[in-house]
Amino acid sequence: MFNELRDRITAYLANHRVCVVSTSGTLGAWAMPALYRVVANALEVECLLPRWADVTFHLEQDPQVLLIIGDACAQEKRNGLRWLQYRGTARPSVAPEWSSLLPEGRSTARPEERYVAMRIKPARIDLIDETRGWGARETLEL
Repeated sequence: MFNELRDRITAYLANHRVCVVSTSGTLGAWAMPALYRVVANALEVECLLPRWADVTFHLEQDPQVLLIIGDACAQEKRNGLRWLQYRGTARPSVAPEWSSLLPEGRSTARPEERYVAMRIKPARIDLIDETRGWGARETLEL
C-alpha cells in the first residue's frame, strides 16, 4: 500500500507544474502561485519564486511550507475536486536547473537576479480525491 501510494503521488507531482505556496509570517498567512519541478528522489520539489514576492522573506523566517497542487482535469469533468496537500521544509537551492524551472519561451540571461529557487523536502503529503467520494484522503508520512 505504501509503495502504491508513493507511486501515485510521484506520478501526480510529475504530471503537474503549478502549485500554490503557503507560508506564515509576522502578518499572518501568505500564499502565491508558483511553478515547480520534481527533483531527484521524485518526492522533493523545487519551486520558482520571484524575488519581489514576500514569500522568500517568510520562508527565511520560518521554512515550514504548504503546497497545494490542484488537478484541473478533475475540475473540468465536474465530478469533484482532487488535489495534493504537500507539507514540508523549504531551503534555497544551491545550484538550480533554471532551464527546467523557467516558463517555456522565457530566456533570462541571469534568472537568479529575478528568481529564487526553493527546494522543498516533504514531511507529509495528502492526496485528497473527492472524485472517489467526499473526503477521500490518503496520507504519506515521511
